[in-house]
Amino acid sequence: MPRPRQLRATLQYPPYVSVSYGVVVFRPYVPAEKRAGLDVGKNGLLKHSIRLGTPLDDQDAIYRAYLAARESLRLQMTSARNTLGWLTEQYLASRQFRDLAISTQKRAFQLSRILEHPLKINGTPSTLAMLHITNLSQPLLHQIADKRLSDYQRNGKKGVVQVNRETTFLSGALSWACNYIPDIGITTNPLRGFSGIPETPITRYITDDEYQIAYDHAASIRPWLQPLMELTYLLALRGIETLTIRLSDCTEEGIRTHRRKGSRDNIIRWSQRLRQAHQAALVLHQPDKQTVRDPYLICYRNGEAVSRGAAHIAMRELKAKLDAAEQGETFFNLHALKAKGVSDSKDKHIAGHRSEAMRNRYDRKLPTTDPAK
Repeated sequence: MPRPRQLRATLQYPPYVSVSYGVVVFRPYVPAEKRAGLDVGKNGLLKHSIRLGTPLDDQDAIYRAYLAARESLRLQMTSARNTLGWLTEQYLASRQFRDLAISTQKRAFQLSRILEHPLKINGTPSTLAMLHITNLSQPLLHQIADKRLSDYQRNGKKGVVQVNRETTFLSGALSWACNYIPDIGITTNPLRGFSGIPETPITRYITDDEYQIAYDHAASIRPWLQPLMELTYLLALRGIETLTIRLSDCTEEGIRTHRRKGSRDNIIRWSQRLRQAHQAALVLHQPDKQTVRDPYLICYRNGEAVSRGAAHIAMRELKAKLDAAEQGETFFNLHALKAKGVSDSKDKHIAGHRSEAMRNRYDRKLPTTDPAK
């Protein structure tokens, strides 16, 4: 009978099977995309070998143990690989996600916190991130959405929009996974057609008096807040869209807009009030200190853009100032100025909306008609 040392040379083992210290072991290489939940070394090999037997065992028995070990490992990789957390990580690292606007990417990372929602899986405390995709259902997500809404409201927040955005983000990640990741156990998005929590449509119209009160107080908050408010209103833009206007967008014909979320870019022709708002913004510029080749219209002294976060902070300070003056009911956010811009414009196409439904959504002035004859 040959000795164990001789068996090493005479027996043919499957890939990644070898003899180590007198034991036949299986220690495979695990591709990077399948390592979730597995203990893998820096070289990509499984850290702890799987024992298959000894060199003296029957070769068929070794091979059967090898097949069983490989199948067990495959099930582990599939289980960890196809959790909601793993799939979302793949989406956030994808080219399609990187092609989104930076602001959208930042918001997505915040919305992904829904995966931290506590959940019991097989009776064990866990999180939504560890739920296998095949176990996700719309009734389950409705339960989670209701619980999250309750938690938000208990903390003094409205929560409806936030919860709807979280579930929409999760559904978007799953749709991407169904299109780009093979062998995930499903072929269609289980959340397709998911009904979010009904949102109360915003119908408030900012009157000229309300706007003027807030505009006057804004002068003492930040030097750029009044121009930001005025341009957002006159151009019917989102606040973040106003912050992205550069000097090169100010043409002889008017101001060129760069709209988001599918709206069409356009040029808003100069009016006397728009020129005044433009001049107020130019006061912010100090050419001898600017370091930006094409400065932003709403900017700091060096020509760099005012951030979205800075604008939000300024608006919170404005709200506090209005509350202190017992005029808090007049406060509005920057996005409400876009609706005022659409409402006050004769041309309801000013905001670049492609559908009549969106134009009607932003036109918040009550129509006036003549009485019946």
